Amino acid sequence: MSLVELRSVAATYRRAGRDFVALREVELAIEAGEKVGVVGGSGSGKTTLARLMLGLLKPSAGDVRFQGRSIIGLPERRRGWLRASASMVFQDPNSSLNPRLRLRHIIAEPLLSPAVRNRSDVPEPGQSVLAAAMAGVGLDVDLLDRFPHQLSGGQRQRAAIARSLINDPALLVADEPVSALDVSVRAQVLNLLSDEVSQRGLALVLVSHDLAVVGRLCDRVIVIEHGLIVEQGPVGQVLTNPTHPYTEALVEATLSL
Repeated sequence: MSLVELRSVAATYRRAGRDFVALREVELAIEAGEKVGVVGGSGSGKTTLARLMLGLLKPSAGDVRFQGRSIIGLPERRRGWLRASASMVFQDPNSSLNPRLRLRHIIAEPLLSPAVRNRSDVPEPGQSVLAAAMAGVGLDVDLLDRFPHQLSGGQRQRAAIARSLINDPALLVADEPVSALDVSVRAQVLNLLSDEVSQRGLALVLVSHDLAVVGRLCDRVIVIEHGLIVEQGPVGQVLTNPTHPYTEALVEATLSL
C-alpha cells in the first residue's frame, strides 16, 4: 500500500467565468520514506498537486488516497488523522505563521489536535519538547517568546519547519520552501530539510522550479507541463538524460543560468 495515491485525478478552477484546467488524469503513487521532487513552470499544476495530497483542495475528478483511505469528501471533523500524519511547509513563512501568536504557541499548535493527542508516541507540548523542536531546526530557545515579525525570514521558515515536524508526520510536503528567502540562507534551510527528512525517515514531496534543489534533496522527480505529468523517474536519470522536450528545456534553462 502506497502512502499517497492519486488515481485519474483532475482539477479544474473557475476563473472570470471560464474553466481553467490545472491537472489532467494524474496517476501517481508516493511510497513511505520516498523523496520526490515535483518540477514545472509557473501555472503547470505543481502546487495544486501538492495541495490535493493533503486534502487542502478537492479534485474535480478521480480519487486521492492517504494510507489507503480516500480523503475525498471527508468532512473536516473526520480529517484529524490526516492532519496528524501529513504536514506542509509553505513558500512564504510570513503568511503561514499567525502574527498574533508567540512562537511557542505556533510550534505547539499541531500537538493540541485531538487526533495527535491520541497517539502514544506524541509528547505533551511542554518546554522541553518545544526546546528540542527549536534546537532541531537551529533556533535558540529564547526565540520561543517572540512574535513572527521579530524574526528574520530564515528564522521564520525554520520555525515553520519545526511546527511541521513536531507531530512526527509520515509525509512532509514543501512548496517552494526557500524561494522567498535570501540567497545567503537558502542553503542552510535546504540542509536542514534534508537532514530532518533523512533522520526521521519520512516521505518528502518537494515542489520547486529549481532543478538543482530537487537534484540535491530528492530520489525521484516528476515533471508537470500544463497539468500533465510528462516525465518521471530517478532524479539522476531524468535530469541528466531527459526524454521529453519540456524536461529538456527545463534542464537547458537551468544550465544556462
